[in-house]
Amino acid sequence: MSDKNKKNLMWSISLMVIGVSAIILNGSNLLNIELPDIVTRIIGIAELIALPFLIYSSAKILWKEKGGK
Repeated sequence: MSDKNKKNLMWSISLMVIGVSAIILNGSNLLNIELPDIVTRIIGIAELIALPFLIYSSAKILWKEKGGK
């Protein structure tokens, strides 16, 4: 797997994790469904873990597009 594919895969997965968790948290709030505290915390931790991967892969992809190494 090439380096570009790895970065794109990392970007896609981290974006999907953040998006799905945001939909779950906001959707449950809109529908007045109260999630257990532990579920909310696990989803929040998953978002926090995915965020640095999203930032790193986004920066690397943008750096490559601008002619960086």
